[in-house]
Amino acid sequence: MTVADTATSSRQTVGKPRVFYLDLIRALAALLIVLAHFNHHLDERGGGYVLTREPFGISVGALGVSLFLIISGAALTLTYRRPIDLKKFYRKRFLNIYPMFWTAWVLATLYLTLISNGRPPNVGPARTFIFTLLGIDGLALNFHFRTMYLLGEWFIGFIILYYVVFPLILWAIDRFPVVTGVVILAAYAATAVIMHRYFSGYPSSMVLTTRLPELAFGSYFVLYVRRVHWVTVIPAAAVLAVSAMLPEKIPEDVGTTIVGISAFLILVVAGRYVAIQPVRAFVGLIARYSYPIFLVHHVVIWHLSQRIDVYGLFPLQRYMLLAAEFVLIFALSVALEKVTGIVVDFFTKAFKGMSWRPEVSEAEC
Repeated sequence: MTVADTATSSRQTVGKPRVFYLDLIRALAALLIVLAHFNHHLDERGGGYVLTREPFGISVGALGVSLFLIISGAALTLTYRRPIDLKKFYRKRFLNIYPMFWTAWVLATLYLTLISNGRPPNVGPARTFIFTLLGIDGLALNFHFRTMYLLGEWFIGFIILYYVVFPLILWAIDRFPVVTGVVILAAYAATAVIMHRYFSGYPSSMVLTTRLPELAFGSYFVLYVRRVHWVTVIPAAAVLAVSAMLPEKIPEDVGTTIVGISAFLILVVAGRYVAIQPVRAFVGLIARYSYPIFLVHHVVIWHLSQRIDVYGLFPLQRYMLLAAEFVLIFALSVALEKVTGIVVDFFTKAFKGMSWRPEVSEAEC
């Protein structure tokens, strides 16, 4: 994405070496988001939860998203050098996000149509399909628009908006780092005040200016931080401890920002000590499929939660259920990537150099 590259594609540019700490944080973020949605549906139906729900005073899902945002800024900054070729940049963002998103949405909608007697849960007015076509249906839904949302959460639409402005943000950070930092923090503070006073019914955590500190931190980190000294872990851990002890004293958006950045710094340092080959292999595998995992996991978890009675499960049973669902999610993610590749190849061959004149060989005449 993106998330890999940022949040969304999990591959590095061909020919460039993978950066282990980015893969480590990307993989962990993906697992945290899966855990968050698993626990939500488990607890909703009386099954309790596994591991944790609110580490460091924020939800486990919020921590996963914050880490994704930071590595999105870091990975894009690491991949692209100034000046950015805008045509190539936007073309690659388009190809990284939309073909797999559209393929997953169509397949999931068709499947749910089959098992629900022709009434899939994402039915909506035909005019709202434009939100899905643009990949912003989940984001629009959270701002009270009726949509045909099914998968990708609000994050897909949010990261698309970030892609639109990324070249400008990177140029500003590169040319005017101090001024840009001040402007970003001012916009962050102003958004918090405005959302609280005038738009309290809307999620401020999904507004771009609220998340700019995390996104920009990733860029600043890559551009200006050569190495994170292990001593950095001490204040970062202190921030996590304070946030865990005083969750109600710290505004939610502020808590998410500082916890995400602190956790990121700790994980960068920790990555040096866990980068053995088995860990690298596992982390690389999860990171590679982080985008399809992100697309399919919530649909799978929701679908199974409707069919499995989780009330009163023993702890071991809950962990086994989580493991089983993750294996299924991972298998479907691998399949989704392969199917998307087939779809893209088909349309590429079908429309590349397309002529509207029928082509008939002599043997067919």
